[in-house]
Amino acid sequence: MENRESKGIRIMCLVIFLTFTLSWLMFFQRDLMSAAVTVLSSDRSSSYACFFVSVLLIFLVLLPVPIINSIFKFRNGLYAANYTLSAFMLGAFTGYDGNRFFGQSGKEWIISVCFVAAIFIFSVIKSFSVRSNTPDNPRKISDNLLIMTLLFCLAAFLGNTDENLHRKLRIERYLSKGQYEKALQVGCNEEETDSDITLLRVKAMLLLDADNPGSGTGEHLFTYPIREPKLLSSGLSKLLSDPMYDNVTVNIARALVDCDIYTADSLIMPFLRQGRLPAYYMQVLVLNESTDAAARFPEEFAKEKERFDLFVETLERMKNDPMLIRANSTYKEYGKTYYWYYEFRHTYTNTY
Repeated sequence: MENRESKGIRIMCLVIFLTFTLSWLMFFQRDLMSAAVTVLSSDRSSSYACFFVSVLLIFLVLLPVPIINSIFKFRNGLYAANYTLSAFMLGAFTGYDGNRFFGQSGKEWIISVCFVAAIFIFSVIKSFSVRSNTPDNPRKISDNLLIMTLLFCLAAFLGNTDENLHRKLRIERYLSKGQYEKALQVGCNEEETDSDITLLRVKAMLLLDADNPGSGTGEHLFTYPIREPKLLSSGLSKLLSDPMYDNVTVNIARALVDCDIYTADSLIMPFLRQGRLPAYYMQVLVLNESTDAAARFPEEFAKEKERFDLFVETLERMKNDPMLIRANSTYKEYGKTYYWYYEFRHTYTNTY
């Protein structure tokens, strides 16, 4: 009959595994779960569906536990080994890569299967090794915690932990709900990005522009890294045929990305009649030495011109340094200005 200490260790293993599984599904993999449920149900309001699918997955991954226990009958208190197949299934079920539900590579499957086999072999050998008659509960607890830690690593290895994909899916979810400000907050302090995320962010900015022209791209466009300007420009061109987006604002954004300040200047001119000019629009006009902007917004123009002059002076002092050093050295102070982007666009994929 199982003693109280052994029963306590079993309960400890169950609680730890359930806690990890719930956290893994509902927090770390929430975006992937929502995206997968959306694909299956075609329902973008899938919060409850995501919860029920998570609960269903928990039951599924726990099914092998009693089976493994009856087959291997691990002794010496190695009850955590019963969750080996469960951890493997948990990682496998969360491998969605945006296109395939099981996005793991062949190499990942092979490594994971070998890892599972190694855990089983190790646990069987240790479980049937000679043990002393003296109870050693701290050792049993530490052995189980070690195995649990290895199993959690296995689940993380098989599951999708691509941060850019998670950010992309989260931005898409906010866009579908019309929460454009929240979409722009996703990964706003992270330098790592890709062309898909950049275009999604610009879409959120353009949709903000629909209510208040210039408040989106004019205020936010260069606060985020733009690693592939040509791809972004191409993506913006395709939006010109989409009635959701204002063509004027799209063309301004495209001209800014392409560093075509003369086209941008001509398109921004109508905005001078407004009471306020967005930050990046003003910076373009400063670059182009717009007399109209200087007359219409004398204080704002003078302040921005002073900032631009300081940037030019800084570059002048570093004129003998390589381009990459100049870009990196000025990024902290000017990296989120249009001046910096305009100067270092061609080295933009290498600087941050």
